[in-house]
Amino acid sequence: MKKIFFALLGLYACQSAPTPQPDQRPIVFVGTYTQKLGHVNGKASGIYTCRLDTETGALTVVDSTTGIDNPSFICVSPDKKYLYAVAENGGTPEAPWGSVVAYQIKENGKLLKINEMPSYGVAPCHVSTDLSGKFVLLANYGTGNVATYGVQADGKLTDSLCVDQHPGKSPWAHMMLPAPDGSAVWAVDKGADQVFMYALGTDGKLKKEGSVSTAKGAGPRHLDFNPAVPGQFALINEVNCTVNYYRKDAAGLITRLDSLSTLPADFKANNSCADIHFHPNGKFLYGSNRGHNSIVVYAVDTATGALKLLQHESTQGLAPRNFLITPDGKWLLAANQNSGNVAAFRIDPATGMLTPAGKPSLVATPVCLKML
Repeated sequence: MKKIFFALLGLYACQSAPTPQPDQRPIVFVGTYTQKLGHVNGKASGIYTCRLDTETGALTVVDSTTGIDNPSFICVSPDKKYLYAVAENGGTPEAPWGSVVAYQIKENGKLLKINEMPSYGVAPCHVSTDLSGKFVLLANYGTGNVATYGVQADGKLTDSLCVDQHPGKSPWAHMMLPAPDGSAVWAVDKGADQVFMYALGTDGKLKKEGSVSTAKGAGPRHLDFNPAVPGQFALINEVNCTVNYYRKDAAGLITRLDSLSTLPADFKANNSCADIHFHPNGKFLYGSNRGHNSIVVYAVDTATGALKLLQHESTQGLAPRNFLITPDGKWLLAANQNSGNVAAFRIDPATGMLTPAGKPSLVATPVCLKML
């Protein structure tokens, strides 16, 4: 019996250990602040790679990409191979500009730096690509200008192909992104109270084609296009805390259809708005309030463009910046910059309403969330 026992034991010992199963949880990248600046006490180490638990909404940090200061805003290329990040700096004699950095996305969301280019402006605060992924689009907040870069076959950035200065006494370019039909690139300027539309040439050059103005002092910050209704889009105004809803017709005429406050009527304290996104079904619209520290939820009547206030839901943290709605429309993740956490909410697909999904996940000074 002893011989049989030891023979079986030896056979068991020779067997290889089970192969670890790959982590199937979705990857979420988090852009952050790493330095103490005038408006934030950055405590992060760089760009975080996280895994999202789609059962609980919890984020788990699995990697950190260092060597970049204040990667406050990031984007993933259309082919999911590359990530581009701003380095929100500049404005000093030693470092007059910020920069934009290109990374290759490796296995498990690990980032490998490819190259870095100057932003040709102060405090770059938003980065995106055109629909083809051939160009990177950058907005510089401090100098109120926008820039474009070419993307080479290996994801490497060319030097800037075009820099355009917005007009006005104090332009603050806050966002630059392509229209869903690829017809133009839109740039939101908080200081100019305008959204500028550009044609983007095959050479990466920008040509201004028009603009839409908000109320004076509204401070437009971010916009989003309705994914279900071509020509409809929404704009969130940072300063006067409103959301405007628009329609662009076939002739290019833009009409404002509605405008609502982002705040409860009885809220009198300081607030500023940050980000705005549609639900994938186009029936619901969400915006972030810093001060009230909430996500505002609206229903959208796509036939008339009318908005209906549904909910103000606490973000369970301080100064919510960018937030992410997952492509399946089931989750909203809000980056609470000043409390160092990311809160998860379940979305009711029938009503658009948010329900907190437990304790927020700890992530240092989070600003921008992008899913791979």
